[in-house]
Amino acid sequence: MARIAYVEPKYANRLLVELDGGRSFLLNMTDKIETIRFNDLKDEFIFMGATTDGNSVLWDNGRISLSISEIFDMTRVDRPQMQFQQRRII
Repeated sequence: MARIAYVEPKYANRLLVELDGGRSFLLNMTDKIETIRFNDLKDEFIFMGATTDGNSVLWDNGRISLSISEIFDMTRVDRPQMQFQQRRII
């Protein structure tokens, strides 16, 4: 399974997350910060202190954490199922 190699807090509640395979992306934390679990991340000092242990993003000495599986769930794009029509060739 992939591991988090690097995390860097960015502007507007974004996190730059880099995986050990070199893939990186910006993670928008705005919706998560509105939940009770992550509400303390509204404090910019706490948010900007993000670190990683390879399996999670950690804030405030591990008091707040976001696992790699939760990150993957946040970045998943649900695509509508495409319906294909079959054509008859006569």
